[in-house]
Amino acid sequence: MNLLDLRTSRLEAARWQELTEAELADLFAPKVVRWLPEGFQAQDSDQARREFLAAVAQQAEVIGLRGAAGQGIGLLILSYPEDGSKARNLGYLFAEPAWGQGLASELISGLQVHFRGSGVTLSGGVMQQNAASARVLEKAGFTPAPADGETVYSWRGGG
Repeated sequence: MNLLDLRTSRLEAARWQELTEAELADLFAPKVVRWLPEGFQAQDSDQARREFLAAVAQQAEVIGLRGAAGQGIGLLILSYPEDGSKARNLGYLFAEPAWGQGLASELISGLQVHFRGSGVTLSGGVMQQNAASARVLEKAGFTPAPADGETVYSWRGGG
């Protein structure tokens, strides 16, 4: 299954390029990107955001996430597998109005269904100050391991 086929009860995958200027601005708001790698913080225009995401898309699948009403509320970033590897690095973010609704847990659950039986290992680094993301991954059964100022959480899809 292609990641663009990913659906949960309240989320639907979409091409990130289809997100509006306002939706991308919400996704790159300072509060949203504060725990993400540095490149996310420096994007202060629609053009800069789109160029940044296009560059990221050279190394990873970048998927927009739409809410139940069709609005762009999130991004999923999943690295391309390296030759012979079943490891995929996971990143995701949601616009602030979508916080606290269980959407991150729903996304992770949807990804686990997608990759179950594939042998793929999903892993994501979480800064120690980002307790909310750590809880989401722990609740989903990801195993934590400390690494250079962050914790890397991993889950293997069996198979």
